Amino acid sequence: MMILSACNIDRSPYDSITSDDLASSESSAQSVTLGTYSRMKAWSDNWHRLFEYPSDNLALSGTTTDPLFFTYNYQRIPNGSRVVGFWRSSYQIIVGANKTIEALEEGTSAANDQLLAENYYIRALMHFQLVNIFGRPYVQGRDNDGVPLKLDGDHLNHPSRSTVGEVYDQVEADLLKAASLFNEDKSNAYASKEAAWALLSRFYLYKDENAKAIEYADMVIDSGKFSLVSTEKLADYTKMAPETNPETIFAIKFITDADYEYNGWYTVGSLYANIQGTGWGEMYASRTYLEMVREYPEDRRYGFIQPKVVDESITWALYVDNANTYKWKEVTQSGDDYTYSENGMTKTLGKLDNGHGGYHYFVETSEGNKRVLIDNKLDLRNGYPKYYILKCSGQEDQVHLWSPVISRLAEMYLNRAEANAKLGNNDLALQDVNVIRERAGIPDIGLYTTANLGEKSVMDVVLAERQLELAFEGHRKVDVFRNNRSLDRSYPGTHLAGSSPVSTVAPTDNAIIEYIPEAQLLVHEGLTQNP
Repeated sequence: MMILSACNIDRSPYDSITSDDLASSESSAQSVTLGTYSRMKAWSDNWHRLFEYPSDNLALSGTTTDPLFFTYNYQRIPNGSRVVGFWRSSYQIIVGANKTIEALEEGTSAANDQLLAENYYIRALMHFQLVNIFGRPYVQGRDNDGVPLKLDGDHLNHPSRSTVGEVYDQVEADLLKAASLFNEDKSNAYASKEAAWALLSRFYLYKDENAKAIEYADMVIDSGKFSLVSTEKLADYTKMAPETNPETIFAIKFITDADYEYNGWYTVGSLYANIQGTGWGEMYASRTYLEMVREYPEDRRYGFIQPKVVDESITWALYVDNANTYKWKEVTQSGDDYTYSENGMTKTLGKLDNGHGGYHYFVETSEGNKRVLIDNKLDLRNGYPKYYILKCSGQEDQVHLWSPVISRLAEMYLNRAEANAKLGNNDLALQDVNVIRERAGIPDIGLYTTANLGEKSVMDVVLAERQLELAFEGHRKVDVFRNNRSLDRSYPGTHLAGSSPVSTVAPTDNAIIEYIPEAQLLVHEGLTQNP
């Protein structure tokens, strides 16, 4: 859409391929399709930031001139480069897919049908992600403004906004078409029939068509092509190349060295951690997420978090005060107890049986008792303890290399769990939740039954497990708002700095969807802005 032509689909030797070339040569169509996959690498950077940064999984430790700050703190601007870049690259990819779709005739060869399938899938993925950023959740109404549906390769054709429902209808049609045409088994670095099924499962979950969400999750699970990574290897999930990972259904493949510019300093993972001297390490796991993932010491998902320890001889009890500021006491361990000195007196942390063989610890303050997390003395940035996130780093031992996962098997179990919870099939929902918890290493006492939920609902449990398992993969913000829940960000982070802090975001808030890039309003007649 943005001043596009066939010659700028990708900066590669096949840039000059024309529509006639595409129609007359399977190899030309394949080359352009490979170029479309290649363009998805740059697309994935802004995709991750726009979907993950507004969640309650993260805490930024300072301000920044990068427009990512405005997405993180729900203070939208209409011309931020992150949003502009996401819009532009999404439609560039769509146009590239459209040119291939227009050029190939279905049914003329198995190779053509495979290429058509891949491009229908890619077009569906782009439109789906666009409508989830710029349009309100489907469950809030089909007739809300969505995004322009771009269904041709003509760069001079600028469609106006379709409704959310119209975009969803097209995404569904494209995914079903793709699923019917796939006929090759490639690696998970390429779209596949199972990738289409996986996205359909998510699509129907978002649409609240829960029986269909279950149906397509079942199809992926029952295909036998994927298996959950073992408990022992879970924390190394993103260190594997996609093709060697049995759980990954589809990932955007990044190649060692070749896709590693500036020694990894400007990758997604570089903002989450400094490893071997590379990375900014300025955005950390939130206190909310830390308390969840550390509830069970056996939970291997905590392996994706690395506290930046500066002195192993000193133990801290870290807590958060009423102003959402980190505080700590230097403590000494004695058996199950921790003591500290205050005003010349020795005090003991309060403790409460956590119900599974351990304790929650509390410190007494003038504001009341505050829960603490016990860690060695940590490095700080602007008063924020550094809890590095490793889930977007370390592929094939390259510090911040990472292949973003679009779909993986664990999500299918969680999609099925949520859909069953909404249909009232509580035992089935908890069964799938427990599959994921067992794989994470959580002992039997931490598995759920309908009798041990306490004040939690089955949906509470399902959504909490989605947050634990799918954190830092771009799901959480959408999961909250599409379920008409509010996002609680009452924890330390610079989203609470300044004169307009945002600690709670309602699903009806205008800020849950991004502004349409301002420049697009000037060139697209009839394109309207979000409120």
